[in-house]
This record gives sequence, structure tokens and C-alpha cells, in this order.
Amino acid sequence: MPSVRKRGDGRYTITVYLGTDDNGRQLRHYETFYGTERQAKRYAQDLDARLRRDPAGPRKAAISLGEYLQRWVRELRGSVSERAWETYEWHVRRLVPVVGHLSLYGVTAPDLRAALAGAYPELAPKTVQGIYATLRAAIRRAAADQIIPHDPSAGIRAPRVPRRRRRVLTPAELAAMLDAARPYKYYIVVRILALTGMRLGEVLGLRWSDVDLDAGTITVRRSIDTRRRRPKPEGDEAKTATSVRTIRLDPETVDLLAGLRRARLAGRVTPLHIDDRYVFGPGDRPLGEYSVRRTLNAALARAGLPHIRVHDLRHGAGSILVADGVDLATAAALLGHTPETLLRVYAHSLRSGESLAGRLAARRDCDTDCDRDGGRH
Repeated sequence: MPSVRKRGDGRYTITVYLGTDDNGRQLRHYETFYGTERQAKRYAQDLDARLRRDPAGPRKAAISLGEYLQRWVRELRGSVSERAWETYEWHVRRLVPVVGHLSLYGVTAPDLRAALAGAYPELAPKTVQGIYATLRAAIRRAAADQIIPHDPSAGIRAPRVPRRRRRVLTPAELAAMLDAARPYKYYIVVRILALTGMRLGEVLGLRWSDVDLDAGTITVRRSIDTRRRRPKPEGDEAKTATSVRTIRLDPETVDLLAGLRRARLAGRVTPLHIDDRYVFGPGDRPLGEYSVRRTLNAALARAGLPHIRVHDLRHGAGSILVADGVDLATAAALLGHTPETLLRVYAHSLRSGESLAGRLAARRDCDTDCDRDGGRH
């Protein structure tokens, strides 16, 4: 017979004995019930009968939420990118000590809220949001597979993440940073990042077959795993469908790429093989992200500018385009966004596919004229 224990305030703990596992360990199913004692006892009898009618046997109900999360993340491997799987697996490792003791079958939204309350004080709110999202995804899968009768995760809410506005360079600061970066080996990488708004993985994933020097364009077809310096699995190369795009370059960037190609052809790489090689990188491997970060940091310091992340160059490009009044469809096409995403991400700046080189030059000319004419422009 199941046991019913009063916990106070109309709350009862129901325990159903399910037998023993293969190692002789006793298995029990726990649920929290809210109501009167009479209702709790009636529910306990119904629960006991329902568990024993389960075709998989009562042991199925004994699985803990922690055991299920670990099984779920193992089965997930191979169906998502390796980097995404590592994130899910890290989330599960953080969840198991917090909610792993709960019974999967009888877990309720109040149970989850109580277990999660005050957890992860050392983590950023955005990271905690990701952990909650992983928990909801796993529990939704259990409900969809009819392992549990309903989805209790709908009753939990992750902490709100205050929207933080990233520091981006103004057009004048961007021009100063690029001038300061010219002496460095990877100036061309930083230049392309800053003027096109491309993602770092997209720039480092460029192959010579993606570069059309005659037309002055580059075509974004893929993005590499910058952490491991290797291509992403087939089918996962581009971040989104809109990520595949062709970008028109300014003449200086085209000249720099042409010079780099001539240097590569003069080296060991034969003309027959160069189109398959990475534009930036030694041999068959793409350039490491650390080299790019080091170049950007050195240029910022040399120009006397505050530190920003490499990805902030992309946000800066988007902000300048929007602030200059470029139509949303054109700006979105350049950045590989949908117009809706562009509105959401750059709403704080609301104003071509072309890079920003011409706009920076125009801003510089205007600044010079303004100084000459006493600021009347």
C-alpha cells in the first residue's frame, strides 16, 4: 500500500513502493499532492494502481530526473552540432545536483521551482537561462515520448536577462583602429571583419574559391568551428539560411587579397590546389581565433581605444549601417540576418550589400570639411 505523509499547508508526500532493482536496491516513487488528507489517500491508491498497470512495469516510474537527463543528453549526441551538444552536456552536469533527486514521473512545477530557487548564484543570468531551456527541452521530450503524463516545465520561468548594450566603435574610432592595425600581419582579417560585419567563423572559413577578385566580391558559404580550427559537420556549415550571401568589397581590400593570393602562389601551394585552401591560415588549417584577437587588441591599444570583442566589430558594422539609414533588407543581407532579426538586434541604432569603407571615407572627408569651415556642415 502507498504511504501518505502530511507536510503542512495542505501538502502531502505520497510514496509508492515499486520493488527492487537488479542490485537489490529498493525503488520508490514520490509525488507531492495538494488538497485534503482524504483526497491525498484516494489519489495515492489511484497512483499505485496506475503505476502497476504500466506496460513497462513499475520500475519505469522509479527513474529519477537526473538519470533521465543523462540518458537524454547521451541520445541527443549526433543529432545536433558537437559544440551545441557540449553546451547541453554542460547544462545537464549543472542540473543533476540541483534537480536530479526528483522523480521523473511525478515531478511537478512547484517541485522544480523549489529545487531551482537560489541555484546558480555564481552564473550569469544568460547562462542560467540556457540551463533552464535545456531542462525544459528534456522534460518536453519525456512528455512527448509519453514517459510522463504531462509537461511540468511550463510552470517554471528562467531569470530575466537585462539587455546589455555592447560597446561598439564609432565611425571615427573604427577608422582610427584600422589605421593602427595596418602594420600587423592579420590586418586584412580585422579589416574584413570590421567593414563587412561577417562573423569570425565565416571570415576564417573563406576558401580561395569563395573570392572573386575580378568582381571584387566574396561569397560566404560556410562557417568554421573557431575553437577547434576545423570545418563544421556537413549541413551545419552556415549558421542560418540567410548566412549564405555575396558581399561586395572595397578596392583596398580587393588589392590586399590579390597580394595575398600572389604570395601564396609564389609559395608551395600550386595553382591547381589553391582554390581549395583557406584564404587565411597555414596549410590545410584555418587561422586560429587567438591571432585575430591579438591583432585587434594591439590595434585598439595603439589607437588609444577601449577594449572590445572581435564579435563587437560585427555589431559595430550593423550599428553604422542602421544609423546611416541603410534600408533594412540591404543591411540584413550584408550581415546574413533576416530583417526581423536586424530590427531586434539593432533597434537601438535605427539607419548597403556593400562594405563600410566608402562610408568611413565619406565621414572622414566630412569631418575635415567641417573643421575647415568652422563646423557648418
